Amino acid sequence: MGKNIFKKSSKGFDKDAFYVLLFVCLCIVAVTAVYFTTGKSKPQKKVGLDASGVEDQLPPENNVDMVEEYETKKPTAPVINQPPAIPSNTKSEKSAPETKKETAQKNSDTKKTQVTEANAKSIFKISKPVEGQIAKDYDNERLQYSQAMQQWETHEGIDISCDIGTEVKAAAEGKVVDILKEDAVLHNLKAGYGITVVVDHGNGMRTIYSNLSDDVKVKTGDTVKQGQVIGTVGDSAIREAVSIEGSHLHFAVLKK
Repeated sequence: MGKNIFKKSSKGFDKDAFYVLLFVCLCIVAVTAVYFTTGKSKPQKKVGLDASGVEDQLPPENNVDMVEEYETKKPTAPVINQPPAIPSNTKSEKSAPETKKETAQKNSDTKKTQVTEANAKSIFKISKPVEGQIAKDYDNERLQYSQAMQQWETHEGIDISCDIGTEVKAAAEGKVVDILKEDAVLHNLKAGYGITVVVDHGNGMRTIYSNLSDDVKVKTGDTVKQGQVIGTVGDSAIREAVSIEGSHLHFAVLKK
């Protein structure tokens, strides 16, 4: 008596309970494995944080799509209205007037140079026909009183004081075109200037030497050089008598 009837049954219960619990655990493991396997097979677009706080990485193709979408939609700097670019043909269009202007300027400079050269050629350089002081200036407008003529009149040349017999020289190279030994009107000049030699220098320029002596050294048609003696100072001028106005050479330059 007194046998424990539950002792054998208790051992049997422990063994059966163990298998039941083992089965339940296997089922849980299987269900869990299926759940996670199924969840990984479907890509998720939502980005979450893992246990380490780092964002889950998306599949490579999704990353490319996001980069492209970001580059397409990323904000751009505000556009400032810029003046339109100068067309390439503007330079050529502007260069045409500038070229015309430069050409006109060059033509103007050329004309100025030609005028300057012409003026330089027209400058008539002469030397002194005699040495001496100017006793009476040239003045074709203002009247001067003539002691010899006892009247007011213009003076159509200059009177250079010098002694009678002083050599008179050609003021420039030229050709003797007139020799007057009688008082006569010459090229609209007044008569009475005595013996006169006229030398033509070209370009319409002529020099006139008056109040000479009879000792004229040249004849009409002769070519004379600058400084060549053409005669001597005399006392042949009635209009400018030596006894009244002193000995001198009356010298004039005319342009035809």
